[in-house]
Amino acid sequence: MRMFLISILAVCLVVAGDAQSITELRSAVSYVAASTVYISAGREAGLAAGDTVRIFRNGERIGSVLITAVSKRSASASVITQTLQITAGDAAIIEKPVVLPAAPVVPAAVTPRQDTSVRGGVRLPVHTTEVPRTENIVSGRAGIQYIGALAEDPKLNLSQPSVLLRLNIQNLYGSGLVLSMYGRSYYDLSDIYSRYGGSQRLKHRLFDLSLQSNDPASAAGFGVGRLSSEFVGGMGTFDGGQFYLRQGLFTVGFLTGAKVQERGLQVDGEELKGALFVNMRTGPDILHQYNATLAYGRQMVRGNLDREFIYMQHFVMAGPELSIYESSEIELNDINGGVRERTFKLSNTFLSVNYYPLQWLSTNVGFDGSRSVYLFETMKSFSDTLLDKNIMQGYRAGATVRLPYFMTLSANLSYRTKKGDARDARTLSGAYRIADILGSEVGAGVRYADIIGVYSDGQNLTVDLDRTFFHTLAVSLRYDYYQFTILSLKQTYTTHTATVNSSYRFSRSLYSSLAVDGIFDNTMNSLRVYAEIGIRF
Repeated sequence: MRMFLISILAVCLVVAGDAQSITELRSAVSYVAASTVYISAGREAGLAAGDTVRIFRNGERIGSVLITAVSKRSASASVITQTLQITAGDAAIIEKPVVLPAAPVVPAAVTPRQDTSVRGGVRLPVHTTEVPRTENIVSGRAGIQYIGALAEDPKLNLSQPSVLLRLNIQNLYGSGLVLSMYGRSYYDLSDIYSRYGGSQRLKHRLFDLSLQSNDPASAAGFGVGRLSSEFVGGMGTFDGGQFYLRQGLFTVGFLTGAKVQERGLQVDGEELKGALFVNMRTGPDILHQYNATLAYGRQMVRGNLDREFIYMQHFVMAGPELSIYESSEIELNDINGGVRERTFKLSNTFLSVNYYPLQWLSTNVGFDGSRSVYLFETMKSFSDTLLDKNIMQGYRAGATVRLPYFMTLSANLSYRTKKGDARDARTLSGAYRIADILGSEVGAGVRYADIIGVYSDGQNLTVDLDRTFFHTLAVSLRYDYYQFTILSLKQTYTTHTATVNSSYRFSRSLYSSLAVDGIFDNTMNSLRVYAEIGIRF
């Protein structure tokens, strides 16, 4: 009898083990603060502190976040990695093991779909199997927006209704290609529609329109249209094409195209850019990888050299605890006494290191700077960066501590220096936030910053309160106090800003959002409004 019971128990354990599976919890990013990402799912969906959530946009993974605090229906997280800036509306997906109830083996289930067939003069329903879609997988967002500003000086009023479309189609007609589009058209009703150039009230902005083949398993890939390169991010967005070949760990290719002018629909044929690049990527998975790119880039204007440089980009992911991103440019020409000469000068350096030594502690350090890089043909200069003590540099560091009862403490320091300035500049800030106060799903936060600039001193205090109602309505209130003194004038100015931000989900796909800012200061009061209604698909 004992052996019989042991046998039954063993069988139950085996069945229970086989019943374990992996389920995907799908949610979305509801709000993004300075250093925190909020997910519209919580304990009821199975989320727990310490979970890692993957972030997707238009079907492509753009980053991952670490859950730091969880309430009944929402969660807050800190960024682990992001190839693009995470924004509200991005998909949030987490894989978690679950135990499924044992069930008898039955034939594969079919989804009944009503069809009709004529038999003996009588129409009978026919059951067919619903086949999952594997091509023309469409995702995106379409919406109607309104941006407005009302000031005491009517010359500063703004009124812009607009429409936007963000579209992504994967495996286009089974070809493996990806078609993406992101654009916005707006009509400017205000009197200042021509202030920044252009004589038309109706304006179009096209941020992305591309057809790409980027299957990692393929030996070749390409992209054409208005796009940016994942290999040579320093080239920015361009109208043209990118082509590359893969062999083992390495990818080699080139890109060429025209400079994008103000994101308009027109293509500028006078300013062209191009690059040759080689990329190496190694590692067993996305959480353990090394990705490096070396590129040679040129910018031409009417056939003449405008800029020539070398671009370097590195990304290291050593597990969920450590990630490092760095990019630099090396100028190959400079101007000396009005004459162009060869040089080798490091520029445009950006460094960011994220480290999570403990489950309750996350840290970040970084560096950037700024200088002017001379463009020979367009006779322009633009802000660039350089590891050099006689130009503007910026250092930053931050840390976040997660406490019990869904509380977080964070501190950030930035320091900027430049030779010849009256003094160095720095900003020191601290923040406290608590989620799901006493189980009420109410969150609150406070942030204070002490600012010492080159020409002014300031203090900034922000207090916010948020809550989600019935899984569909999210409301946040924020008050911002900013006081600064201009040293040379010995004058002090104070600005008060009150903000109401809300979003409402009518259904799984239909959404709306509304934000209203009231700004009150010593010089002029104003009101800003942003509204949007749209559909995600």
